[in-house]
Amino acid sequence: MTNSTSTAGHAPRHWYRWLLVTPFIWQAALAPLVNDIGYQPLGLPFPMAWQMAGIVYASLVIGLVFHLDQRAGLGDEEAGLLAATAGQERGHS
Repeated sequence: MTNSTSTAGHAPRHWYRWLLVTPFIWQAALAPLVNDIGYQPLGLPFPMAWQMAGIVYASLVIGLVFHLDQRAGLGDEEAGLLAATAGQERGHS
């Protein structure tokens, strides 16, 4: 049994979505620690290189969470919701 299965009356748990907090920690919480570093990778000030690496990191984390959502079957759930919503919209037009 995995964490993503739902129990009676409870929403499924998707623990991996907490990974989406880590880019925020990278960009906001750790920024004061890197401001005084004098190392210049590729001739850029270190804080600028840190922010650019954070953008790449955030993209990787979002992609990983998307992949894990797809493995958990949330893509099928979303497709069913979109189909049901489209049917309701046609009925009201």
